[in-house]
Amino acid sequence: MLKRVGKYIGFVALWALVIAVVVWANSLSAEHNATTAIRSTKIAITGGSNTPLIDNRLIEEWLALHNLTPDGHPLDKTDIATIEATLAEHSAVERANVYTTYDGHVNIDIRQREPIARLRFTDYDMYLTKEGYLLPATDGYSVHVPVITGDYRPLFDPTFMGYIADMVADTIALLDRRIEELEESKIPHFEALKDNNARLREVTRMNVKRGIFTSDEEAEILAAALKQRKSEARANHSAVERSIKSDIAAIESAIGDIRHKQKEIRIIESELDSLIAFLIAVGKSDFWSAEVVQLVATGGEGKPLQLSMIPRSGRFVIDLGTTERLREKLDDLLLFYHKGLDNIGWDKYRKISLRYDGQVVCK
Repeated sequence: MLKRVGKYIGFVALWALVIAVVVWANSLSAEHNATTAIRSTKIAITGGSNTPLIDNRLIEEWLALHNLTPDGHPLDKTDIATIEATLAEHSAVERANVYTTYDGHVNIDIRQREPIARLRFTDYDMYLTKEGYLLPATDGYSVHVPVITGDYRPLFDPTFMGYIADMVADTIALLDRRIEELEESKIPHFEALKDNNARLREVTRMNVKRGIFTSDEEAEILAAALKQRKSEARANHSAVERSIKSDIAAIESAIGDIRHKQKEIRIIESELDSLIAFLIAVGKSDFWSAEVVQLVATGGEGKPLQLSMIPRSGRFVIDLGTTERLREKLDDLLLFYHKGLDNIGWDKYRKISLRYDGQVVCK
């Protein structure tokens, strides 16, 4: 019994000692953090390949703009979470990791976004990344990627910043809610149809009630009046029914328009996905990344996306057609470069069309 009590006492004493050490260590750590000032901020930026969008100076300016420059502040007053969240708000930052060291340094590790093209349509000037993220072009930094011009009308506004997929999902969801609202708006019309039918049934079930003293002449008058009333009721029923069904048809037409719009949006998203895959393939090839200087895009607003390419070599324009089989068209073009233009000369043609499957048409 005494041994067991001794064990319990020893166990409690050990835990009391552990707790005391932890409290003491926390107290020392808190005192250290309160008295140690941030000595320096080290910024490391990765990503972007040879196309940087940001540098240390821009990050320092971004932190200063938000009053988050850590240098000189005590360790315990340095809000790491806020610094990370603020850095992530910068359009060129894909992700940020911020941490402090015991001796008073702040380390900021940033992964920057990597553009694969610059969109320069009318009123538009933004970069597109391989993840389908759109960000505004920044002053003073010109990224060496293919430029896409033309009269193409994108899904997004000139001020949009974010993922195309998210924007599409939000737009589809918004249209879905509108469809639900329109579907609900049909309910009162269906109720009105039921009420209209009920009123007609009520009239058509009426019969002339001939009293004991009702003469044949009076009965005929009553029957004629009831017949007239039923006729008017049927005519009124038809007119009301046509009006209600016309309203329902208008709602159905509006729903159909919205579903068509959703289909168009998904098609446009698919076209942009194909374009992004094409641009990624271009960026992975040393030859094509140097050769593809500019793309001209047309279409949008219900019309298919059409592309033409202005290469660095030659004096011709390459008609790529729609976004279908873009990768294969690139392979066809490379084969034509080697087996065609190398033999007949690079200045012979002004237009090369890859619009048709497996064909290279030159003019």
